[in-house]
Amino acid sequence: MSNRVRLFLTMLREEIGESLDNIQYLADSYERKLKNGDVTNYVYNENESFLAQETAGLRRFLAFMDSISPDVKEPEDIAILIGNVIKKKAEDYEDPEAIYLIINKKLEKVLRYLRLQQE
Repeated sequence: MSNRVRLFLTMLREEIGESLDNIQYLADSYERKLKNGDVTNYVYNENESFLAQETAGLRRFLAFMDSISPDVKEPEDIAILIGNVIKKKAEDYEDPEAIYLIINKKLEKVLRYLRLQQE
């Protein structure tokens, strides 16, 4: 596995970790709103359920990343592989579409950064 691929995977893991932190922040915010009476139990439970699905999907993605073949030579190749696989996995697990969108945005962000570093 090349250094660029290693860097790509490390950066992508960090980006996904940041998304998980953001989801936790939202969950905490929803809990505060419930305690303050700003939302009903129904709204709170719906929001929490959605965030739990997003969290589970992102964690499954992180586990999938550990199975990526070290034979891949370029970050762009991994990005294509991930893009193809994650859409299928999101459908199989009935994850919210947000999972696919979050991961694709993170893929694009990391690839953009690596391309800028090459220039």
